[in-house]
Amino acid sequence: MKVVQVKCPRCQQPIYSKVKDRAFYCGHCRTMHIRNGGPSIIDFDIGEFNVNAPPDRIYMPFWRLFSTFSINESKVSGGTIHKLGRMIKGDAKGGNLFIYVPGWETDVGTFKQWSMGLTENQPVYSLRPDFNNVERGATSVSKEEAMQMADFIIVTMEAERPGVLQYLDYGLQVHDARLVYLPFVRGPSGLAPGF
Repeated sequence: MKVVQVKCPRCQQPIYSKVKDRAFYCGHCRTMHIRNGGPSIIDFDIGEFNVNAPPDRIYMPFWRLFSTFSINESKVSGGTIHKLGRMIKGDAKGGNLFIYVPGWETDVGTFKQWSMGLTENQPVYSLRPDFNNVERGATSVSKEEAMQMADFIIVTMEAERPGVLQYLDYGLQVHDARLVYLPFVRGPSGLAPGF
């Protein structure tokens, strides 16, 4: 096994981390990179906390997937293609949407809560240039894994609506994946949005 000092691919400054993380942030030049065989600089956003957010703050990573969704054919008993029809921009048979995939390791229930909740109710937040010394949750889901999970999120969103989804022939194409760090606060019942 070979141990290597992780350095920023842009400014060559060493990067130190207390946790195992797929994403490495350089506080010196504000560059984020992943190491998948070699260093690769990635696009990322950091959301600003609401001014009234409580002090126990943390940034949680999400993969925001810019996607095109199209419904070729569907059959629903006792309902309609409800959630997707409301969300997509464009004609009734398809359009563009952002799919949010939690970037940290979590149980299925929490994964569904955050992925479906943020995909259906798109978060609105201002951007900031750095993490402002706020803890950053570790990213354990790769970009490729997030893109594969997009199908699960889309089908699950429709399957959990009233009515029985009997058949769905659809197309989903992910055009872009960006790591987005959303502001959260820790509370007695877990994480709550801080944006």
